[in-house]
Amino acid sequence: MVDEYLLPVASINEYSITVGEFERSYVQTLISTGQNDTPGGRYAHLDALIDEHLWYEEALRRNLNADSLPSEFRDLALKRAVGGRYYELEFVEKLPPLTEAEIRKAFAFDKQPILARHLFYRNEADANASYERLMSGESFIEEAQRTYQTEQFDSTAGWLGEIRYFQVDDAFAEATFSLPIDSFSTPVRTRQGWHVIKVEDRLAAPILSESEFQTRKKGIASLLRLRKRRLEGDRFIRTFMKQMDVEVIPDGIRSLRLALGRMMNSEISIDHSSDTPPLPLTPETPLATFQVNGEVETFTASDYFFWFPELPLSEASSSPSASLGRALRNEALALVGMDQGLEKDPIVQDDLIHSIRTYLAQSIRQGESDSTFIHALRSSAMINIDSTLFHEIMLK
Repeated sequence: MVDEYLLPVASINEYSITVGEFERSYVQTLISTGQNDTPGGRYAHLDALIDEHLWYEEALRRNLNADSLPSEFRDLALKRAVGGRYYELEFVEKLPPLTEAEIRKAFAFDKQPILARHLFYRNEADANASYERLMSGESFIEEAQRTYQTEQFDSTAGWLGEIRYFQVDDAFAEATFSLPIDSFSTPVRTRQGWHVIKVEDRLAAPILSESEFQTRKKGIASLLRLRKRRLEGDRFIRTFMKQMDVEVIPDGIRSLRLALGRMMNSEISIDHSSDTPPLPLTPETPLATFQVNGEVETFTASDYFFWFPELPLSEASSSPSASLGRALRNEALALVGMDQGLEKDPIVQDDLIHSIRTYLAQSIRQGESDSTFIHALRSSAMINIDSTLFHEIMLK
């Protein structure tokens, strides 16, 4: 029996994009961007993979190849692949499969929107203080007036309206749809911050027909697997980093904040509690320490900027400490993976090849700003999409 993941879902000239390559790339994109899985998103991603290969072929025609890559990129690509593979082996591949009951529960939630309001905070301490006031008898609407600093009574304070199960943040949805009507949650951590959520009402009980469930079962399961992976993945990373015994070095963070502010020409707040101004940032400036297999490692400014191409610029600009945490996490995952010899893992090697192809493709793409160029590449290429196979992928 042929492994479905090895089947070509699309071919471009003599190159094939397999089902496995498409699904792995697509899921990684959803995880990194926080986007939800949609049919349009799947079509767009396949289109992007086809374009990327055409740009790569153009790079080869212009005599660019793996030898053209700077050593810094090679090192970064290897560490990224090793860290990613360690994460897959220790977490993704150990996730238990979804049960029929979990899929049916998600189907029912998806059929019944909720009316909700919330209180939003940037930090856990403020959310906990608000929750304590609610537990002491403060009404939710009164707490909303305080939270959103309304000058006069506003019955819409914190109002979100209709919430659908797969259309909001994962943690927010799981907390909201587990609440009874007219109750509120403990503080919920999402990718945006902290929330206390109140369920005002559920819309009319939906009709849950078996025929509709069977039709939508694969799609619901796909969305639920992605949600479970994101939620459990966040917990796995928090636990992993806790074991690293990270110690942030305040003086180093102050120097990093100042350097990032100047580099990005942005106003990053500087901690003025110290009597001395921040020292100039050098490659050797220590930012944090952490432990790997009992050995204490120092994370320097040089290490941070090694990972800088992988970090969201908006986060580096607005929250240098969070950006540092992301870079340190990447470094720790890579070091643990290297300790396990994952550099030679076949999937790591495949990821390296893909990184090289992507780098060369982007090198050409950045030099061709005219959108007609990619249309010309497409028109001269032999492109074939297995519509039947791709339709089956769409239903997963």
